[in-house]
Amino acid sequence: MRDLTDLLNRILRSVEPSAEEKEGAQRSHHYLREILLTGKMESIIRYHFLSGSYPRATAIRPLDDVDIIFVVDPSHWKTPNFSDLPAPSAVLQTFERALARRYLETKLRVQRRSIRLQMQHLNVDVVPAVSADGEGSERLLIPDAENDTWIRSAPKIHGALATEINQRHGELFKPLVKLLKTWNLGVPEALRFKSFCVETIATRLFASAKLNSLQTGLVQFFDFVCYIGGDPCEFPWNDDRGMSLRLGNCVVPDTAEGMNVAASVTRQGRECFMRRAATSRDWILQAERARTWNSAESKIEKAFGSHLRELDW
Repeated sequence: MRDLTDLLNRILRSVEPSAEEKEGAQRSHHYLREILLTGKMESIIRYHFLSGSYPRATAIRPLDDVDIIFVVDPSHWKTPNFSDLPAPSAVLQTFERALARRYLETKLRVQRRSIRLQMQHLNVDVVPAVSADGEGSERLLIPDAENDTWIRSAPKIHGALATEINQRHGELFKPLVKLLKTWNLGVPEALRFKSFCVETIATRLFASAKLNSLQTGLVQFFDFVCYIGGDPCEFPWNDDRGMSLRLGNCVVPDTAEGMNVAASVTRQGRECFMRRAATSRDWILQAERARTWNSAESKIEKAFGSHLRELDW
């Protein structure tokens, strides 16, 4: 079997966020913290932290958006009748006004669960949150303005689990997730799975499955996707890890709260994901049997998609 490590590492180098992008994300976080923790907001905000794929070290280029969570004291707002928490829209409006006063020349957009600061070098999503289970809990409630409710989230638990799995598998898991996210970019955005959904499938799989190398990890992931989608597979899987990608029943529970992160998957998106998983698995298996380096390289490119050329890998 041909060792594909060098080829896969080439892809990883091409999608790794640059030092400049990482410094920009950190700089934006620090500045936002300093400017927002002033005036009345200083007494409202309890603590804050970076969230999303960047602090989990599973982000790929371009690093053009980051999430910053601000955990607040809910007693600063009036609460509707029969509720212990303020209206999500009221909390979002408070943050919108505070940011508008501090970022006079930056475009703001109120989103379903955050306020987006559209800066020159990246977008920053400011996410207000309240503690879900008392002060100090890592489980949070974040606003859902569309449904005027609060939804549970646990980004720090996601990050800790990713780190634990990565350490247990010899620092292979996070690079594998980056490869899978790169693969996921190979279709139009309308057909693409959300990157967090792809990462969650990998997390639930490799929380128990062995991960011996990047190339076997890719084959395992794609074959497991075929298994939970009801398609023919190469390995004798006997545990769906609580997930399904069958037609009409796409269920991928997040690893902390059980929320279905595949709920928004369309029929066309599912069909595309399943088809590509099977063909990409087969191309990687062929690359492992390739007689020449050039042949292996060509098959890896077919496994990931032609967008690899745009990455100058």
